[in-house]
Amino acid sequence: MPREHIYKVDQRVKVKIRDGGVFRSPSEGSKGGLGVIAPQLFQDWTGTFLELEDGVPPEYYVTMDSGVTETISEDWLEPAPADAPPAPPQVSAKPWPV
Repeated sequence: MPREHIYKVDQRVKVKIRDGGVFRSPSEGSKGGLGVIAPQLFQDWTGTFLELEDGVPPEYYVTMDSGVTETISEDWLEPAPADAPPAPPQVSAKPWPV
């Protein structure tokens, strides 16, 4: 059974520098960076050809503080530390359609 998503839209996250996993790794420029989980389609794909295989972590669209949005595997993400600065205005302004 595929894993459930653990991050929510607009949640502040940090991208791991290493030890993330083998699926959908971030770009080198995003490793160690902060971002926000962007809106995405969360549906139960069980029984369809889009169903994730066992052991494959969910993926997220993450808008980095640089303004770039990447698809990153859950294994490469962690909650932002409590002392992390807030997202810059371009991220807070939601550069994606709502």
